[in-house]
Amino acid sequence: MRFRRTPRFHAAYRKLPTEIQSQVNAAFLLFRDSAEHPPFHPSLRIRKMRGYESIWEGHITLSYVFTFHIEHDPKTEETIYVFRNIGKHNIYRSP
Repeated sequence: MRFRRTPRFHAAYRKLPTEIQSQVNAAFLLFRDSAEHPPFHPSLRIRKMRGYESIWEGHITLSYVFTFHIEHDPKTEETIYVFRNIGKHNIYRSP
């Protein structure tokens, strides 16, 4: 299992308030630990996004969310979680 962040995710993360960045870091530790043995940690409230077949959403807080998709490396058969965007709910317009 590997994780990758898109340039858009990096840029959005840097714009988050410091307090939210700390919460994101803690939430992603939960994500990492639960992704190895699904289901995901319930506090992340992860589900597939409506209208996007391969994109998932998760929650950091009630106001802050993140999106990701899952890839599979054909050579290693490893699962790769690609974090796409993070921010308030307006990111749903461009997940």
